Amino acid sequence: MIMYLYLLILLLIYIFLINYFIKNKKYKTKLFIVLSISIFFSVLYQSIRDNQGYATTADLPKSFYILNTHVYEDSVLMLIKEKNANPRLYKIHKSLKLNKFLKKYKGLKNDGQDVVVKKDTRNNKDSLGMYIESVQKKLPLK
Repeated sequence: MIMYLYLLILLLIYIFLINYFIKNKKYKTKLFIVLSISIFFSVLYQSIRDNQGYATTADLPKSFYILNTHVYEDSVLMLIKEKNANPRLYKIHKSLKLNKFLKKYKGLKNDGQDVVVKKDTRNNKDSLGMYIESVQKKLPLK
């Protein structure tokens, strides 16, 4: 919440400075400056939202583990963990094929298999572009 307050204060300072700067400028210049600052703050706001844990609609990584899923309205929220990264929440459009894929994944995990989801458009084993692959655990030598 504090971040949004800082962002609002920064926006007000920018408005004051831009107003002072463009008092004697032409109308087209004023319009260009106002639009460019609006676009800048829109991009800044979206990047803040992406970093605060909101579900992202970005492309899924190439290899990941599914930690948890939740159906929300017409989307599926998936908590995904890449091999050497922190978990991230992704928002994917709900479909019947995705539901079947997630049930298959959960079934394999419940059976005790260590499985990872791989995403590859060349190896398109289903229409989602994802497939499940077993992970071989390396056991220590005796």
